[in-house]
Amino acid sequence: MFEIRDPSFYDVISENASMEVVADGFTFTEGPIWHPTEHWLVFSDVAESRQYRWSESDGLTVFRCPSNQANGNAFDRDGRIVSGEHASSHLVRHDHGGKLVQPIATRYEGKALNSPNDVVVDSKGRIWFTDPVFGRIREELGILRDQELDVQGVFRLDPEGTLVLVADDFQQPNGLCFSSDETTLFINDSWGPTIRSFTVAEDGTLGGGDVWATVSGDGEGVPDGMKTDLQNRVFCNGPGGVHVFAPDGRCLGVIKTPEKSTNFCFGGPDRSVLFITASTSVYRIQTETQGAPMIPGR
Repeated sequence: MFEIRDPSFYDVISENASMEVVADGFTFTEGPIWHPTEHWLVFSDVAESRQYRWSESDGLTVFRCPSNQANGNAFDRDGRIVSGEHASSHLVRHDHGGKLVQPIATRYEGKALNSPNDVVVDSKGRIWFTDPVFGRIREELGILRDQELDVQGVFRLDPEGTLVLVADDFQQPNGLCFSSDETTLFINDSWGPTIRSFTVAEDGTLGGGDVWATVSGDGEGVPDGMKTDLQNRVFCNGPGGVHVFAPDGRCLGVIKTPEKSTNFCFGGPDRSVLFITASTSVYRIQTETQGAPMIPGR
């Protein structure tokens, strides 16, 4: 269940914690997000071009189908869902529970985006997302087609609609998350396989970018989904499961998953339950910590 690399790993999760299946029967699950007041989970099945909603009270329902092979999801400051679509190469916003879906970023300097993948929103309402080419080179995750942009970049979409390329030197940028005070942005590179650390200026420009940690180990998986807890530990998918890093970049251990894991989020009444998307299933496990708020500012 766990690979222990440092004894302080047990500050994060009890040695007696167990993993259970929330839902199964999918093809390629991704992008879970937990609504903090309505207590439901939304996640994507990229390969089947569906997004699902699950709650303890209502079980599993289809949230949106087809979803243009949506991958990562996030809440904006108003609680609306923002998704990265692989098949359309669009970043979209759901205004009415998946029924009205509006593209909010589609092109950069006249060229189509690659395949918006993972997304996070800061307290200023700025939307940050990674744009690797997975949806253009893997048929099960998108539509095979040529790449228009000459970079696999990281973008910032400002509230007034300006799209800014903030990093252009990644092989395949994937997961990203902020420190609790939003002064640091962590971005991983699936082909690195590394996590890099950037300083965030007031105007949203990034500095630094040094490698903060290498994600390594046994089993299937690459750096993918990423979140921080309230103690600024960084959680990141990687080989074998979810890797947990101390604020100084030391890997404390790995929460092993039964299948290749892709993403996760903190949920439950106090954001202490880890919901993990892993190939055909969604799992959950109780932790001893709390994740950062899912809706910025709440």
